[in-house]
Amino acid sequence: MKESHIQKFNTVYQSSGCYYGQELRPEFTAHFGNQDIQGLQALDLGCGEGRYALYLARKGCEVTAIDRTPAGIQKLRALAQNHYLHVIASVVDIADFIFPENRFDIIVAATVLDHLGEDLRRRTIAGMRSALKPGGILYVNVFTVDDPGYLLKQTAAGENPLPGADSDVSDTAFCMEYYFTPNELRSCFNGYTLLYYYEGVEPDLSHGRPHHHGWACLLAQKP
Repeated sequence: MKESHIQKFNTVYQSSGCYYGQELRPEFTAHFGNQDIQGLQALDLGCGEGRYALYLARKGCEVTAIDRTPAGIQKLRALAQNHYLHVIASVVDIADFIFPENRFDIIVAATVLDHLGEDLRRRTIAGMRSALKPGGILYVNVFTVDDPGYLLKQTAAGENPLPGADSDVSDTAFCMEYYFTPNELRSCFNGYTLLYYYEGVEPDLSHGRPHHHGWACLLAQKP
């Protein structure tokens, strides 16, 4: 992640409360809400302030959480400590993270892969596939080319200029490195049992001015 992007997230994570809200994606809570996952090993990549890590820890998982922003990790550590939750949170760049083979029962990568350049994105996907145990569950979401941020990026590049293209864009959209094309996320995990897949455009009122996001969301099980 670029240093300017790290600084942006570090700034927003210093705000009181959870900058992006505390609500998780509905498909995530629908899948794990009624499951007994006590004692399972979970990894939250690019955890930010730790919404997903805290949820899994409250369900009894032993959670490893990494992020490049010190403010996010500091907030997560404090919340985990205050609620006596088992979360090991570390300031680590994904580029430096060593994925242990067949270690985790659950891996979460929420709006992470879309923040990585091509080579690192491919290496991270390969690392996730390696680190997930057979039978383990993977949850990934990313932003897609239907996101207004992608349209703004195209406008900035001089392609298909759209008047007022920035009026429906997240305040952290400039931190995005890549927007996924239709069904691209699904294809990244070919061979896995697909439990849930969704692509669509939705409003986001959690931070900044109201805006929309183009989402791709995947739940899959490793054979």
